[in-house]
Amino acid sequence: MVLPAPAYPVMGVIYLTRNISLLGPQFIRSLCWALGVAVSTITPLVALTFKYQNRLITNVMDSAFPKLAGFKILGIGIQTWSTMFLTMGESSLLVAIIMGEVFKKEKTKGLFQSVLTKDNVQVGPLARVTESGMIKISDTNEQRSHHGPSGHHKAMERMAASTSHFGQRMGLWLVTLPLNFVPIAGPMAFCYINGKARSQYVHRRYFDMKEMTQQERDEWIKTRKSEYTTFGVIAQGLELLPFVGILFGFTNTIGAALWAADLERQQYELRSKKNREAASSSSQKME
Repeated sequence: MVLPAPAYPVMGVIYLTRNISLLGPQFIRSLCWALGVAVSTITPLVALTFKYQNRLITNVMDSAFPKLAGFKILGIGIQTWSTMFLTMGESSLLVAIIMGEVFKKEKTKGLFQSVLTKDNVQVGPLARVTESGMIKISDTNEQRSHHGPSGHHKAMERMAASTSHFGQRMGLWLVTLPLNFVPIAGPMAFCYINGKARSQYVHRRYFDMKEMTQQERDEWIKTRKSEYTTFGVIAQGLELLPFVGILFGFTNTIGAALWAADLERQQYELRSKKNREAASSSSQKME
């Protein structure tokens, strides 16, 4: 059964705690790399900019939002919270640039694959119901050998697309980063805009495993637009939390894998139904 999209980021955290013996080594290695880059980036960033950014945000709030100036959350002023979110956004941008999309992909795909392997999920070809109610199964092997590009060519295309998408995401992140200067509403808008853009990449690994074309991927996401947007926004919000955001970056990957596993079980049901229909049709013809 496929759960509502907002449940999967939480399921990622629960899954990691329950399966730490299995995922622990891969997770710890990945986390150490990320923490090393993050600490070397965040420490000088906070030391050099936090005080000045906090002063700037305080001045903006005193003049534009005087009623919020004295508002506190957990005993911490809203100005300090806004500065922390802004600093985390800046550090996340720098970490993403330093680590690179390829590095991040290599460090997270192991977690993604481990979840599918543990749950005994075998990813098969794309199955979908057509407008006429028929079930259509993509024959990826035939497409690759006769009509489609070679595996090497497709891999090169995916790498080029990944680089382009990474640049677009970093550009959007940079443009929307100043939103964090605005208390409360700013970080929420930042998470929504970047989370919505992120929805295109939540299941990129899953789509690669299914050897889906770009058109098939676009159609898949379009039919589940609200679910992917919701997941992306929640995942983005968790990763923006001060100090623990890096941890959520990995649990979100696990959550995406759990979602893919549930989706693939639905796909398996469609393929099984198609096979039963084909067997029944063949049996009737023989009679």
